[in-house]
Amino acid sequence: MAVTQEDQKIKEFIAICRENGLSVTPQRLSIYKALIGDTSHPKPEDVYKRIEKEHPTISLATVYKTLETFEHYGIISVVTPLHNTVRYDMMTQPHHHIVCVKCKKVIDLFDEQLKDLPVPEQVTKDNRLINYSIQYNVVCAECRRQQS
Repeated sequence: MAVTQEDQKIKEFIAICRENGLSVTPQRLSIYKALIGDTSHPKPEDVYKRIEKEHPTISLATVYKTLETFEHYGIISVVTPLHNTVRYDMMTQPHHHIVCVKCKKVIDLFDEQLKDLPVPEQVTKDNRLINYSIQYNVVCAECRRQQS
């Protein structure tokens, strides 16, 4: 039987949890599964809504804490605290984002030209660079059509 991409991601998730001494609880697994394949960069509230039927006793606070734990161990990454809420990204390899300032949609951007941009000396002079992401704030095509 062929192993699906989702099955492979789940195996990797379980391995990362075990390597870091994290229990693979049903709640953590459901939260992780809710993120697989989601390119919308969901808010914690979105993740909560997806899993609350399967786990009716889970709290929104638990979802927040779990997502923070996932981010701490490099399982997911924080896009940025956009629009007064944090947004999470399953894509942990370096990439950038296009963000609509109206509807708050976040789109992944992979561009080889951006990969080669030099980091300004002002950034590295007195700091230790961990990573970076370029964010383009736009009014997306859909929102522009609605404005017309």
